[in-house]
Parts: sequence; C-alpha cells; structure tokens
Amino acid sequence: MEKLRNEIQDYLNNELISTHGLSKEVFDMKNLGEKALNRIFLRRYRKYATTQEVRDFVKSRLDNIIAKSLPMIFVPSFGGYKHWWTPTYPKCDWAEVFNIKFLLEFLAPIYNSYKNNTVAIEYESEEVILSELNNIPQEGLDAYTQSFRDVLSIFQSIIGDKVELSLILAREQYESVGFSKEKLLSRIEEMMPDYYKRFDSYDEEDKKRRISKVKTNFKLDGVKDYTNLTEEETYNLYRWSRVFNEAFLDADYEVRGESFFDDESTIPLLFSFGLGPGGEAWPHIGSSSSSMVDFWAGMGILEKRDNGTIIPRIISKTQYDLIKNDLIRVPVKTKLSGLNNNYDYIDVYVGTLVF
Repeated sequence: MEKLRNEIQDYLNNELISTHGLSKEVFDMKNLGEKALNRIFLRRYRKYATTQEVRDFVKSRLDNIIAKSLPMIFVPSFGGYKHWWTPTYPKCDWAEVFNIKFLLEFLAPIYNSYKNNTVAIEYESEEVILSELNNIPQEGLDAYTQSFRDVLSIFQSIIGDKVELSLILAREQYESVGFSKEKLLSRIEEMMPDYYKRFDSYDEEDKKRRISKVKTNFKLDGVKDYTNLTEEETYNLYRWSRVFNEAFLDADYEVRGESFFDDESTIPLLFSFGLGPGGEAWPHIGSSSSSMVDFWAGMGILEKRDNGTIIPRIISKTQYDLIKNDLIRVPVKTKLSGLNNNYDYIDVYVGTLVF
C-alpha cells in the first residue's frame, strides 16, 4: 500500500497538478490562425466527428480575433453541478482536475503563441435553473461552484499568466445586464405551450431518448420529494423537465446570445451534452485524455496498469457500479489538499479497465 501511495502521489504532484506535459510549442504569428485551427480539430482532443460548418465557424472566429488583436476566449459550456449519483457529490472531485489539465494541454500551443491580447478559458455554468430543471438543491449547486473556483485558482497559480482561468455563471451575467432569474422563469413559462407542441411532434424514438436523458439527471428526492409518484405522473414530470430545458436554452440565448456566445472574441466549446441555439456550429471535445464521460456527470479515478502506467479516468455510474468493490482508496497530499475532502484521497483501480 505504501508503494502504491508513493507512486500515486508522485503522479498527482509531478504530472497532473503541474505544467508537466503541456506543450511548449509556439506557432509563427504569420500562420497562427491555420495552426490554431488545426490544433482545435486534432482528433485526439475532439473525440467526436465534426462537420465543415463547425470548422468554418471556428476559422472565422479565429481569423477575426487575430486580425483585430482581440482577446481570445475559449468557453467550455457545461451543466455546472456535480451529479448526485457520485460519492463525491456535491463538490468537485478529480474528474474536474482531469478536465482542467486536459484543456490546458489541448490549448497550450495557442496560448503560448497569441501575444496580441489575452487568452482565457472561461468555463460557463448554467446552474441558474438546475434546482427547477433537475430538482437539485441550490446549496449543492453553490458548493460545486465554489469548489470548482477553488481548483481553478490552484491551477492559475501553477500556469501563471499564460492563460486566464475562470468559471462564470449565467446568473451573474444576467445581473450584469439587469436581468434576473425571476424574469427568466417568467419568459420560460410564456414559451412552454409552444415547446410542448414541439416535443409532441417528435417521433417516438426521439421522445424516448430525450426522456431517458432527463431520467438520468433528475433527482426525484431533491428539492421536492417526487419518489411516490405513479409511473404516469413520473413520465409527465420528466416530459415537463425536458420541455422546460428546451425552452430555457432559447430563452437564455435571447438574454446573452449576442453579448456572450456570439461575441466576436468567444470560441464556444461543448462536451457530449446537447446543443443550444447556435451550437450546431460549435466544436465538441473530450472530457479527458482517456474518457468521454462528462466530468461533472462522472467521477475521477486513476487506473494503475500492471506495466506501471497510470491513467486518469472519468467513470460513469454504470462503470462505477461495475468496479466499486475493486477500487483502492489511496490517501494523498497535494496542492489541492484542504480544498475539500474529495482531494484528501483518490480511488485507484489496479489493473486494466476494459470499458
């Protein structure tokens, strides 16, 4: 156990929570746009198929930013919460760390090279409606926000001023333009009848897929207790949640589409979850070097293979249930120690995972 602990702690301190592995490559400013574009669409970071529309969108943004010497702001959009299935809920765990390091590695040659203005990675959280949408208690959402910002602060101290790291909330942007959650909910309520009609127009397979997504995320015993609903009542609740979500995406875009997502300095990034307005042209990227599970919906562990290789993994609930009895909890001390209890240890799978 002591040998394993030393190996894991060495990996965490010297490879993961560090600048280890970050490219030092610097692109020539004469062809920065082309080089940056190719970097963004490297297959090992994308994980998903792309289209010419997406590539053209990113090229246009990059070319404009470079030509005008604007700030270059990458915006990974995500759910803004830790999924309630994880033993680490409601705060960040190692999955968020894996993703931050993954993005720093992914974008390193770009922020190494662009000197005309600042480069930033602004995680964008839509926690503003999650207590309604997924029945998640607001105190859990707030705990996640603070813990994520704490981790970003540590990485900012490590990376220095090469790139600015932050987490921004939709609700904070609303306040800056004189909008509010109350106005947002009122606008969604106005839109709901039309969005119910749209949902009912989907074919049955599409409806099942959308409801299945809600079922995965909705916490029946959260803010309100829905555990005693009938099967029909539960379906109608999930249907309401899905329709509410689709209306929210459009209502949200009305408020900050032009000022934020369509801002000429912004390059939005998506993980595996669905698209909002305008998002058809946004690139999808992986969650870590070895996982496609979204970091906020999964849990971070390490895989220690027989050949000595250590691999960061973000696992889903299904995967966790398969291997939870084989995980070894290893106590560690790192720069993240003390931020929250989830960083006092890390779960390790010794062997080779097959999923």
